[in-house]
Amino acid sequence: MPEKKFVLETADENVEVDIDEIKTLADAGNIDGQYALGMSYLYGWEVPQDMDKGYELLEKAAEGGHFDAMTLLVKMFFTQDYEGMDEKRAVELSAKAAKAGIAEAQFYYGMAFLDGISVDQDYVQAAKWFRNASNKGYAEARNSLAYLYQEGLGVEKDQDKAFKMYRQAAEKGSLNAMYQTAACYELGVGTKADRSKAAEYYKMAAEKGDVQAMDRLGIVYYGESDDLPQNKEESFNWFLKAAMAGYPDSMYCLGCYYLDGFGTEQNKEEGMKWLNLAKDGGCYSAEQLLEKLNEEPTDSEHSEE
Repeated sequence: MPEKKFVLETADENVEVDIDEIKTLADAGNIDGQYALGMSYLYGWEVPQDMDKGYELLEKAAEGGHFDAMTLLVKMFFTQDYEGMDEKRAVELSAKAAKAGIAEAQFYYGMAFLDGISVDQDYVQAAKWFRNASNKGYAEARNSLAYLYQEGLGVEKDQDKAFKMYRQAAEKGSLNAMYQTAACYELGVGTKADRSKAAEYYKMAAEKGDVQAMDRLGIVYYGESDDLPQNKEESFNWFLKAAMAGYPDSMYCLGCYYLDGFGTEQNKEEGMKWLNLAKDGGCYSAEQLLEKLNEEPTDSEHSEE
């Protein structure tokens, strides 16, 4: 007998079912079954992974009124994982699920108003839906609402409140909010400037893969202040991580560090390599420096004179 690895939420109770029971429900047109089976095919749970079949079942569940299916399709659309619908339909589905109280859908509906996606741009409406999702504990919505308070869009500008909301969202796991909290500490926005705290929050984001946060750590450790002494090796290491992840500005800094022997052993060949990679990535500073270096006479040219 198959192990019961799924839990279906019904109006009265949660019921444990196995994959065969899920298939039976889906075949019978049950939207909970269609949603569960769609998820199974999408992620390869108890069945061979089949993305097309997964999306087909999720579409059926959404058409039948399953709000979680609607929200998942919207999320996959906005993360460019699903091309089976256009912006208009994505916003329509997010609106339906948002009005049914699904926090993640409220966030995406707010994003539609923020960016004017298939609706008129409306910061007041964006703030409303971000606030609804934020009150349900959705960290990304709190991060977006903080941005509106920081810029005074649809709400009265309040940088102190924005900072507090960024920090709350960061502590709830929002990667974007970790970066924004760090930026507030670094620049003294809504709080006292504190480079040590900035480094702490940039590191939180960097350790979750935020390449721009890695670059900012390189910059923060390059500078020097009472609350964060200069650390050449840390600066070099974070620029190296960001450069290895493909960030052109960090490639440029890394090239300069190798040329000067700053935070690492001097290696001009390695320095030129990273400067050229930065230039190829569109870094104008790298292009300028390379032009300048190429104009300078070599040691052999000096000796000939």
